[in-house]
Amino acid sequence: MPLGGRRLSGVPDLHGTRGRIHWSFFQRAPALLVLGMVTLALALMLSSAPAGRGAALTPASITATLSGVQIGERVSYAFTMENTGDLPALGIGVSASLPAGLTLVDTGLTVWIATWAGQLDGHQSARLGFIVLIDGAVATGTVAVIDAVVTYRSSGDPQAQEAAAHSELTIAARGGVPLVAWIGALAGGVLVLLGYAWKVRAETVRIDQLYLLHDSGMLIRHYSNGHGVQRDSDIMSGMLIILQEFVRDSFNDSRNSLEEVRFGNKRVLMARGQHSIMAAVVTGKRLNGLPVRLHRAIGEFERVHLGALRRWNGNLASLDSADVALRSVLAPKYRAPVPT
Repeated sequence: MPLGGRRLSGVPDLHGTRGRIHWSFFQRAPALLVLGMVTLALALMLSSAPAGRGAALTPASITATLSGVQIGERVSYAFTMENTGDLPALGIGVSASLPAGLTLVDTGLTVWIATWAGQLDGHQSARLGFIVLIDGAVATGTVAVIDAVVTYRSSGDPQAQEAAAHSELTIAARGGVPLVAWIGALAGGVLVLLGYAWKVRAETVRIDQLYLLHDSGMLIRHYSNGHGVQRDSDIMSGMLIILQEFVRDSFNDSRNSLEEVRFGNKRVLMARGQHSIMAAVVTGKRLNGLPVRLHRAIGEFERVHLGALRRWNGNLASLDSADVALRSVLAPKYRAPVPT
């Protein structure tokens, strides 16, 4: 704003570029209102952010369980793995040595070996199974003990890790199994699987809003369920930047950044790069690797446009991969259903 016919040097002109935050709104608003908004946001973050959450993602950590059910001359074993860490588990291999009198069906081998293709993302689980045949010489009441070992490594860490699962099964008298027992066991298994699938679906994270922001406060792209990717400016982008800077200044820590805020059943997940921030407003308990996807997307976006972001003047055409960055996060399983 010119003063006495002169423009103050060093003060950027924030009113002439499309997509900029209208800071004049904050200049005209009473100072008490702005302070109240920031204080409320900080109180919300401090009261509802999960305890013990740090800036770094926890490495992969697999827990395993092994259980068996005998039906006649065979035992069906179910092996379950769950990655309780944030980072993916890679190169997963499983092996189990069978005790005397048990062999794999159709192979006659006494060692079960399995490999898991791809990776097991953070907070996801996988289920494997195998069937063994009981030798006729094994006495009723014999305890069959099997120890299974999982080997894997965490994403970004070449060091191999191990997890173990233990199973003990008392061999029952082997005779003909009534058809009703087979049907009951099958129906029970189907119900368990359906219940687990429903629970996972109900708790899976869904993205309602997704923001890509420049650290100056200007909105680059915005996704909203039911409206898709948009270019319209939004006051939410300015408030997220203010909240980030206020928290960093309050804790006198410029190296880390605010990563999560909760409000009721809504969560705001944020990933910060050198010159930009990606923020997702989500519902659901199971993040299923979404924080990793946000960090990966913002990293790739800045790799392509690092030079433009350093001196960005609000020209959206110079950031032509912004839509790609948002869509790389918006996999179908993360998108919120379109309201009807």
